Amino acid sequence: MKDAIYIVNPETKELVTPYEELPKAKRIVAAQPFTVSMVATVVAEDLDGFLRGKNDILVLSRSAMGDQPQVERIHAFEEEVPKGRPIKNILADCMFLADDYNGLDKLWLEVHVLEIDTDTGERKAAVTAFQSLAALAGGIFPAIMPYAFGASAVVGLIDKLMSILEKDTHVVRVPFAMYPDAPRPGRAPFQAGTYVTFATPQEPAGFKLQSNGLLTTGNKPSEVSYAIFDVAPAKQVSPKYVASQKVATLLTQMQKGNSNSPLATVDFLTATLTQYSNFGKLTRYLELKSKDEPSAEEKALMAEIGKLEVLKPFLPAK
Repeated sequence: MKDAIYIVNPETKELVTPYEELPKAKRIVAAQPFTVSMVATVVAEDLDGFLRGKNDILVLSRSAMGDQPQVERIHAFEEEVPKGRPIKNILADCMFLADDYNGLDKLWLEVHVLEIDTDTGERKAAVTAFQSLAALAGGIFPAIMPYAFGASAVVGLIDKLMSILEKDTHVVRVPFAMYPDAPRPGRAPFQAGTYVTFATPQEPAGFKLQSNGLLTTGNKPSEVSYAIFDVAPAKQVSPKYVASQKVATLLTQMQKGNSNSPLATVDFLTATLTQYSNFGKLTRYLELKSKDEPSAEEKALMAEIGKLEVLKPFLPAK
């Protein structure tokens, strides 16, 4: 049966359905970190005449954990890519990271590969901005772009790219969700492994993943477009990416709300701001505690902060 997404059997390197549990695959379980990473993308054929020779290719993804909003990420932007040439030098490969999975939520992912039309100035601005943000934040989040680059040309380009995305102008677009419970029809188990997403549904027979991270059919490069991502039971990126992902999630909530659960928008914002406020109070308490002779007002403030039950486990012994 044809499908647009498969998981690679680690023993045979062949493609099998992701809706069944692989015998030796590791499940992602509670209290475990995990990382979803983009491995490679290949635009291999002319899809209905849409691709014309060399193209500017943009690789993006959307992801959401549980009822959180769908956060967008940019992974790669390459100019003048010949048909069939793989994009493996991924600028920012992380699609999603959890440092402490709760064991209850599903993970929803959507891979996008777009061919876009831009002028030379836009391309240069985009590449420079993407490299800068990837270095500073560990990832490229469109939600953060307006705050990082102000009213620059790159922000206009991001709006343009997102407009293209909303209009479904894509080479590869595959939504996929993984669930923590036992496999059921139409519900893929949350298991580690390498996943392949095709531009259109394909029969899996004949495809094989090579050690270089690319697909072949009959020992020849695949003649259909695809993207490959990996789910690993480990935290594989820097701490700044975790912070940036949380900031992007918060900004997405503020800018777009939450299509997954409108009520969760208020809950998420409230929880985020409460944690931020409590952290500020804890920092302030420790600052005042370190003083040799705090004033009466400062002592009163310390006493007030000390009454907060949520902070008591973190306050130093008197």
